[in-house]
Parts: sequence; C-alpha cells; structure tokens
Amino acid sequence: MVDIDVGVVHPDELNRAQWVTANALTFGMDAIAALIAYTLSRPRETRIRSWSITLPLWVASGLLVVIMSAVPLSLPAAAVGSTGNPFAGDDFLRPWVYAIVYGGFIVEGAVLLGAYGLYVHERWSALLRIRVRALPDPAGTRDAQRFLGTVAAALLGVAGVLRVTWALGSDLGMSGRWVADRNATGRCMDDVPGGLALLGAVGLVVPAYRIGGARVRGPLAMAWFGAGSAFGWGGWMGLISAGAAPESTLAERTSALLHLVYTAEMITGVLALTIGWFFLSEYARHTAIVACRAPTQLQPSGGNGCRSRLSAG
Repeated sequence: MVDIDVGVVHPDELNRAQWVTANALTFGMDAIAALIAYTLSRPRETRIRSWSITLPLWVASGLLVVIMSAVPLSLPAAAVGSTGNPFAGDDFLRPWVYAIVYGGFIVEGAVLLGAYGLYVHERWSALLRIRVRALPDPAGTRDAQRFLGTVAAALLGVAGVLRVTWALGSDLGMSGRWVADRNATGRCMDDVPGGLALLGAVGLVVPAYRIGGARVRGPLAMAWFGAGSAFGWGGWMGLISAGAAPESTLAERTSALLHLVYTAEMITGVLALTIGWFFLSEYARHTAIVACRAPTQLQPSGGNGCRSRLSAG
C-alpha cells in the first residue's frame, strides 16, 4: 500500500482527516475535468447540455488560471533562492511534488481552456462578435442584472484592491504569522488573484451598462476569469482555512480580514453565476424571437419550431 505521506516534509504535523478529505476533493475535481475533456472531444450532436460543461469548467478555470499565472511569476524568486518551494514557504511539500502537481495543473489548464475556447466559438460565435452597445436589451431582467453586477463588481473591486495592496507590501489586516512568513511567492499569490478580481469587476460592469463599442468577447472573458478565480480560488482557500485546526500554520496565517475577503469572493461568484444565467437566457430568447420573425421559407419547421425554441429559451 502506498504511503499517503509521500512528498510531505513533516507528516507528523498532518491532520489525517483533513489531509485525506482535501486529496479526495482534488481527485474528484480532476475526475470531473477528465470527463469534461472527454465530452468536449465528442461530436457536437452527442454532447450534453452546455451548462453541464460550462459550470464546472468555470470553477476549474478559476482555480487553474491562478496557478497558471502565479507559478511562472514565482519561479524567478525560487531560482534566486528567496524561497525553496513557491507554494509552501514552510516547506510543507517537497520540491518534486510542487513540480509534478503544479506542472500538471498548468498543462491541464492549457488543454481544458483551449478545448473549451473552441467549444465556445462553435456554440456562441454570433454572441462573441456583437458590440457591447449593440447587445439586446434584457427587458425582463435588466434591472436585476445591473444591480447584481454592481454589487458583484464592488465586492471584486474591494477584494482586488486589498490583494494588490498586500502584494505591494502592505500589512493591513494581516496576522503576525502571515507577515513573518510572507515572501515573493506569497506576494504573487495575492497579486494574481487581485489583478484578476479588478479585471472581473470591469468585465461585469461593461456589459451590464452597455459601455463602449468593443466586442463583447473581451468583457465576458474578463468577467469569466475574474469572477471564476474569486469563486474557485477564493472559495477553495476559504474552505480549507475554515476547516484548519486552530493551532495549524494555515489557521495562524489566516486573519479575520482574509476570511472576509474569501467570503466576499465566494458571494461574488454566486452573483456572477446568477447574472450569467440571466444573460444567456435572455440572449437565447432574443435569438429565438429573431429566428421566428425571419421569412417563412427559412423556417422548415414552421411555427411549431418557433414555439419549441421559445419554450426552450
């Protein structure tokens, strides 16, 4: 039987239940990612509904984009010797674990995001080409989208500013253990989510208020990665820090303010999901109405097809 402590520097400091649970969750997420990759490789007519691919991949991309961005940024610091293990200042894991696991995450993220990008282009290419100011007016949920978008953008903005401030060296709201252990890698792990959060705030506001004439693909990508990283990375770190033993290093590093940031990031993710659901539902209904108003000769299925598309939207 394989020792579950393989690659751990101080296995005697592990909480067995939490260690097994965290690894089981990671395995489960990787299994879902493998299933999504398989689904994306199938012909379009054999695929399942788009939400069952988009929802888990949004969470996964939020986790993976932070790793894909922060690891390359932290490698120079590790190379010059300022930190031995870019993701564990206390050397919790051995360096080879870092190389294998996080290197694998980078490859996994690149492949999944590349495949999903092709899927999005195939399914929603018409939407991605629309100019922001030309987006159909979501009369049914316009006020709700703007309100939720404003709240979500405000939470992302506050979280982003705090993280960037910490990355620049501020000790605002930081615990003593956090300050003592902070290094260049730790600052990268604040800088990347902070920058993504600020981009996400812009990406939520621009389409909600129809600002500018850029194609909608830019703001949507900003909102996707910004809100996704907040919900995925912030939610993951919030869960494991909330479950950490009081005497553990993680608990000592996590200040009350950081707990609030994690909570704000998770709330932002829920709000962004709601906005996305409204946005895509309104767009699907709009395109169905436009199709039903097209000349009759372009509608082989006639009125019944229109009714089915509208009910599906």
